[in-house]
Amino acid sequence: MRLSILVSISTLAMAAPALALNAAADSKAAQENFSQADGDKDGQLTKSEFRKFIDANAADDIGRASMIKRFGTYDTAFGRVDANKDGLVTPKELAASQGK
Repeated sequence: MRLSILVSISTLAMAAPALALNAAADSKAAQENFSQADGDKDGQLTKSEFRKFIDANAADDIGRASMIKRFGTYDTAFGRVDANKDGLVTPKELAASQGK
């Protein structure tokens, strides 16, 4: 029992740098997807731009985007991320929604 716990802890410790690299790569890819989806380059996403952003993230297997796309819950996701309810999603709102 003790050995399996130590092996598990060791495995997690060795995997942590790889997970951090994946998170950094995902973050960079998500930033690029945001820029590409932002058609008018105003630094914010409308609902239609947000859908493109989610589709790009789903293609890159980032976060919950595949699930949002699969179930077609774009509007629900948009509503949850658009914290100030102004009809636009900013990078700051996206970052804040990651903690939810």
